[in-house]
Amino acid sequence: MEKIRYEIDPHNRLVLRGPYRFRRVVDGDFKVGSGNSLSYHIKRSDNIDTPQEIKFSGGWSIGKNHDLAFTLDKWNNQCEGNKLILKSVLAGANKDELAFTLGTRDVSGGRRVYILKLNGAWQADKYNRLAFNVERDSGAKDELVLRGKWEIGRQNEIIYTASRARLKTKDRIENTITLQGHWDISAKNRLSYALNNDGGPRLDFKATFERAENRALRYGLSIGYGVRRKTISLFGKWKVNKDTELFYEIANAGGDNIKVKAELSRTFLKGRGEAFIKGLVSRKEAAVIGGIGFRW
Repeated sequence: MEKIRYEIDPHNRLVLRGPYRFRRVVDGDFKVGSGNSLSYHIKRSDNIDTPQEIKFSGGWSIGKNHDLAFTLDKWNNQCEGNKLILKSVLAGANKDELAFTLGTRDVSGGRRVYILKLNGAWQADKYNRLAFNVERDSGAKDELVLRGKWEIGRQNEIIYTASRARLKTKDRIENTITLQGHWDISAKNRLSYALNNDGGPRLDFKATFERAENRALRYGLSIGYGVRRKTISLFGKWKVNKDTELFYEIANAGGDNIKVKAELSRTFLKGRGEAFIKGLVSRKEAAVIGGIGFRW
């Protein structure tokens, strides 16, 4: 069987290359099927040798310009290692899905935009980068590492930003996605972000607690290969109950506030602890919060 090399033109159309300088551009759309499989559905074909659907076998990844990529394996008449770069934009995400938009143009000049969705699970990789594991029917998982920057929003949501350069003007354009969930800070040297409440996959970040402030808990962590150090803040408010127990309530985008209990020793309460609590209530002595010990 003759090997066919597949390419994608600037308009996200499939290009077929074969022996004897054979080259054919076909109109159609890429589709993601069960098990996150990839295929190309051809709109029309006047060539009896061109099927209406071309199926591919391989693995998913994210390209250097934040494009969605699919690398072919050794199957059927594919060329092993042949990489299809889909000129796409990261468009949205939820707890088990990642979506990309693709623009295309047909032979008559008509332009369209459509969406590809991948199913899987979120995690944080060993460098504290956001990653999405795409699950395939074979049982294999493709790790899509998002190499842009992520921050914490005012509702303690995770906001990821991908930046790319326009090909013609070289201007930078940015697009963002938001992950909504709730934080767990009960473990030492780790921050966890759960996207649902059923005990499913979580994003576990290696982090070090730095200090507590009036309306924020601050943590330090490294992003990437240890060259980029950043501080993130979990926003909330301190509360004291009638038994002089101190709580920090973290607000979450989903409306589910999380209470974290701060441990106050008897010795602390006998001294400046009582003054601290009074100052906290009046919001005048927030600076001494750093002296509190947290139970991990």
